[in-house]
Amino acid sequence: MRKEELKEKLDALQCHFTWHLSIAGHIDIGHVLQKLAVEIKYTPHQNQAALLGLQAYLYQLKGQNREALQSLKDAEEYKRQDEQQASAAGSLVIYGNYAWIHYLQASYQEAESYLEQVEQLCTTPLDARLIPYIQAQKGWSLLAIRARNGERARECFGVALMLEPENRNFHAGLAMALYSCWSYFWYPDIAEEARIQLERTVVEHPNNYRAKMCLAMLLEQVDRERSIDLIEENVEKSSDPDVLKASSSFWLKRNATEKAIKIIQQALEQNPGYHLLYQALAKCYKIQWLNANNEDKNNVLEAAIKDLNQILQEHPDLVFVKLQLAEFYGARDPAQEEKIYRELQERKDTLSLKSLQALNLYWGNFFFYKKKSLDEAKAKFMDGYRIPMATAMRRKCAQKLTQLAQYYHGEAAAAIYHSIKDIDRHLPAEFSAAELE
Repeated sequence: MRKEELKEKLDALQCHFTWHLSIAGHIDIGHVLQKLAVEIKYTPHQNQAALLGLQAYLYQLKGQNREALQSLKDAEEYKRQDEQQASAAGSLVIYGNYAWIHYLQASYQEAESYLEQVEQLCTTPLDARLIPYIQAQKGWSLLAIRARNGERARECFGVALMLEPENRNFHAGLAMALYSCWSYFWYPDIAEEARIQLERTVVEHPNNYRAKMCLAMLLEQVDRERSIDLIEENVEKSSDPDVLKASSSFWLKRNATEKAIKIIQQALEQNPGYHLLYQALAKCYKIQWLNANNEDKNNVLEAAIKDLNQILQEHPDLVFVKLQLAEFYGARDPAQEEKIYRELQERKDTLSLKSLQALNLYWGNFFFYKKKSLDEAKAKFMDGYRIPMATAMRRKCAQKLTQLAQYYHGEAAAAIYHSIKDIDRHLPAEFSAAELE
């Protein structure tokens, strides 16, 4: 088969390489892979094959060919053998991913071989029996990447349920997609629909602690007692570090810092390599320090510095932990704080875009609050805002720039707003208006 003909056939397949999963240059693939590994390990619902396929796709994007193929081998082990349609749909996606990976590795004969297996399974491009399971796999994959994919995932599970309206796994997927829509876009009309689906899911899947966490967050303002009961059940029964991290955040918002720290430490005992837990612990220490009375403030500061230093000795690449440590050092010696920022700046080529954003935000705050240098603060906030990643740090950089504009007058203030608009105008096409907001 000619290479052009092979590529045309591959483009028509249903698999992770053809689903346009919103993976662009401004996504930190390494970060997504770490979160994905946790989700694959701990989620009880039937989405492991889809997530392993996504893992293979991401590994291939990073050029880790061996790991990509291993993920697909693992996906084959998870295929459901007791449901013929689901098993066939799973194989269809897996073989499509195999074909694409071999094609991208210039192993064209192997790619053709897997393409033939796809064609044997599905004689037409869209076999009606397979559509619901393929749509569900696509939906789970979209959700695993980031919350802003919730609307697309909702459409996928909607199609699946049109064809199999009583499928419990599809309802669980729809519940999580609706929650993502609500949590990311804050659509008020979706809240009740999400609650109904989540209530159904936690009854039908009593071990789905991620669904219980989403329900707890949704009920936080309307049924505090039920929300707390769900959180406490999660802490008692779940070992999923993302569930425990969210439970810790729940208590942190209520200034129950000791309880929040205890939960994170519980999660770290079982998952000592998960970077997001260390970031959550650093945040707990900051809130604890800010809330401490004058007598305890210094003791909390010393304990936090000691603990974060020990963590960084074992995990020296945790940039966000290092930034929080710098801020703690700055409470007693601003020069020591800036030293850390300069050290990170010297190796900026090794940092992720998200880490660079955070560095600029922290350093900008340092210039703004401690050195009272508005021009240097403005430069750092502008550098952070210029990085095309839709994060809380980028929004904070924009807020700080707006705040700075109030300190300037006339043309200087107008120049800040002009620079913001100019940056927005030159962002990549995939950086959507929703992210700009």
